[in-house]
Amino acid sequence: MSRRLTIFVVVMFLAAAAHAQTSHSSFSIGPRLSNYSTDIDGIAPLKTGRQTAFGLVGDYRTGRFVLDFQWDHDPSNGIHLTDILVTDDYERDRGEVTIGYAASPFLDIEGGFRSETISLGSVAFFGSDFFDHQAITAGIHLHSDLRQPVRFHFKARGYFGSAKVDNLFDARVETDTNGWRAEGALEIRIGESKWSAMPGIEYEMIKASDVDLRLNTNRFFVNVVYRSR
Repeated sequence: MSRRLTIFVVVMFLAAAAHAQTSHSSFSIGPRLSNYSTDIDGIAPLKTGRQTAFGLVGDYRTGRFVLDFQWDHDPSNGIHLTDILVTDDYERDRGEVTIGYAASPFLDIEGGFRSETISLGSVAFFGSDFFDHQAITAGIHLHSDLRQPVRFHFKARGYFGSAKVDNLFDARVETDTNGWRAEGALEIRIGESKWSAMPGIEYEMIKASDVDLRLNTNRFFVNVVYRSR
């Protein structure tokens, strides 16, 4: 994720947290750990195998306004390939920020921005920046009553954007993209505290329109979230 998006998320959260302390608003924030696998089909098919990423997740609510953000970082920790030989220098950053409208106590309608970079360090064919992606996102967030000790949520989002992709001949190609992501999770309060554990699962597909490239990712995650209310 770009530094500008990271700074934007931090600034927005600090402003939201300050506002929540003096109003009937609420916020949540916490670290997340995920295990995922991505199949990259097209230019040169490859499979990442199971990878581990860490990140941050949170939201802010006041009235019918909802701000939601998520960030994942997978440092260089190896990659397994099907058809080509490369080194094991692999890194992936992904971030999303959305603004939403609470249409009901259990449904939010959301739209926002996504940024993502996949780097394959000393790759013979691709070069260092394999996939640099930005997209507009829109979708829904279904959730149970946030005051209950056990809660659930389901998110469905669509993507429309553009990406810069390195092809087999190390040429930089710009292409339109589209895709979607679905996520489901349980949120279980830890004792009488304001902390909750949130295990969940996610599936995501991103497709480049003008080159032969498709990314399919499945992810298991656990968020540990603090809720102000």
